[in-house]
Amino acid sequence: MAGRLGAGFQHLRSEWGRWWRTDDQTDTHIAHRVLNDQYRVWQRIHQRTKSEVHQNIGMLKQQQKQATHMQMQRMQMMKQMRGRGGYGYGGFGMMGMGGSSPMISYRMMQWAQLQMKINQEEFDFTELTPGMLAIGRGQLRARRHRAAAGTVAGAVLLWALLWWASGLAALVVLLLAAAVLSGAAAAAGRNPARRRPPVPKLLFVPKKVPAGTELKEPEPEPFPIREAGRDPKRAQECMRLALHKHGAKVAEVGVPTETDYGWRVPLVSEGTLAELVRLLPKMAPTLRVGENRLLAQRTAPEDAAALTVRVLTSDPFAHPLPYPQRSPGSCSITQPVSLGLSLEGETTPVVLAGQHVFVVADTGGGKSAMTQCLAEFVTACRDAVAIDIDPAKRGLRSLAQAAVRTARTPQEAEELLEELLARAQDRIASMPPTQPMWQPAPDAPAIVVFLDEYPKLTRRGKQIAVELLRIGREAMITLVICTQDATEDVMGDAIADVPGVRIMLPCRAADVPLVVGQADAISKGWLPHLLVPSPDPDHPADAGRFYCITPRHREPVLRYVSPLPADEADRRARERVAAGLPLLDPAVPAAQVPDGAPEILRHLLNIFTTEGNPEVLSVAVIGDHLVKTDPAVWGRWEGREDRTVMIGRTLRRRLKDVGVAVEPVRMTTPEGRMAVYRLDDLKAAVEE
Repeated sequence: MAGRLGAGFQHLRSEWGRWWRTDDQTDTHIAHRVLNDQYRVWQRIHQRTKSEVHQNIGMLKQQQKQATHMQMQRMQMMKQMRGRGGYGYGGFGMMGMGGSSPMISYRMMQWAQLQMKINQEEFDFTELTPGMLAIGRGQLRARRHRAAAGTVAGAVLLWALLWWASGLAALVVLLLAAAVLSGAAAAAGRNPARRRPPVPKLLFVPKKVPAGTELKEPEPEPFPIREAGRDPKRAQECMRLALHKHGAKVAEVGVPTETDYGWRVPLVSEGTLAELVRLLPKMAPTLRVGENRLLAQRTAPEDAAALTVRVLTSDPFAHPLPYPQRSPGSCSITQPVSLGLSLEGETTPVVLAGQHVFVVADTGGGKSAMTQCLAEFVTACRDAVAIDIDPAKRGLRSLAQAAVRTARTPQEAEELLEELLARAQDRIASMPPTQPMWQPAPDAPAIVVFLDEYPKLTRRGKQIAVELLRIGREAMITLVICTQDATEDVMGDAIADVPGVRIMLPCRAADVPLVVGQADAISKGWLPHLLVPSPDPDHPADAGRFYCITPRHREPVLRYVSPLPADEADRRARERVAAGLPLLDPAVPAAQVPDGAPEILRHLLNIFTTEGNPEVLSVAVIGDHLVKTDPAVWGRWEGREDRTVMIGRTLRRRLKDVGVAVEPVRMTTPEGRMAVYRLDDLKAAVEE
């Protein structure tokens, strides 16, 4: 009870404050009051003017009546005089004097016309402005303050008189007032409703509807999109009201198209796509859909005003296509594979040959489903092999048995990556100048490296991975890098937007602009950060839904990758292993170099390994390898006669800068006398 009384007193105090500040009066209340004040002022002026006109007309009528009476008297006198035989006062001259004045008649006609005009006049209000509403509210507040002051002063005076007359009567009145106040507080505590007085009725019938009044037709309230049923016109009105409520700058809302997932709504915008995207989370409760179930993108790149909003009222991926049956060796890495289905039911074809792939997803976002989708295809190819590197977990899981090589520790991963880098350099060195890329074949297959948990690699392992990103495409040795965080602090290098295929499953907002490669990616409709991951397999939420950038796909369209059941993945992997996997071309042994060795020394030892570890290599041959590895640094002198000299000078300076005391020697060869480096000298430098 005490709590209810306290809440009631607090509510009464709040209501008193609202009354004191006129917060209980809406702009419509004030508008009606101001218009009624206008009408009262006009009515007073109108009545006063009518009274003045009526008074003037009455005076003129009186004057006219007096003039007519005088004329009648004169005519009577003349008649009497004629009866006596005289003419009186000049005879006929008397006939022209007196009578009604024409001026009085003319003035009476003017006043009568004015009276008719006033009687026909109707009140026409002045359109209200924000300033007029503010003044009207201030006047009402002042009247209330004066009324409150007068009421309090009168109550105090009355109580003082009662106390002077009888103290007991004053005490009874005080207790009665306290009881009434407590009763009001108890009632307010039971039902603490805000008081909203009725809007004052307009005292006149306006010719047109004044703005800001009850007479103006109110804007219909938005309603849930599901209430539109399957009626496009009703859905159009629903979207129009929702957009208007949240202040979207939209010139036109087109007729929506019904889809399997809900509605596709065309818009003509007067603002930017970024402004509309910022409003989508606010519109979701209005339309009664999920927060991440409103998507917006440009309709056509050549028309910035044409936008499309997709409203998802049902799961668009409730019935995904089943995994295609692929027998061992039935595919080629040069053929496209679909990453998943789009909202519109279209596939997402991508050619993996020579394509690096970057996948970012939070835990439970569906990263494993995406890598298994890719690995299932690669292991079915007759001209490609999969390599599984995961220094923290189980990698490809059921499909791992179909990988030709695996690595499960950071050190194993580094050694395997070192071997792959050497293989890539060997492939590039062995290709003729006219061949742009390695041609995959069953005996020399493309290599797709599934590299999960990239941040767990050693420092050297990350450096090798970056090197493979630079040269691996030409050698058809590509990486599928998976991570939970795409920031440079975690990845070690700004490589998130380097791969040609970039996939974003449910992830952090900070990852989106890095992967898309645009600072305003979110404002352009890339919204993977709104997708909800789910570590619980029984409640998938948005796991498996993704956005992607590929050579064919550049728009923010929501897509979905179906998970491959573990038992089916195991069956397919066993079948392919039994049928025989493609064989790698002869491996090039990686140079054994300690972690602390300088980078340039590693390059030189890898070049010797690629060439079969001869005793010496000329600066010209070493230069050919260096140019292929990093043309921006070593290819600056291509086509010049001093190319070999400049490469030799730069190489000596690089070795000297890192403290490696290895100098080239001059030797006579069948091609002439030239500068060479000896393998033993490099190995001795490594031992030091």
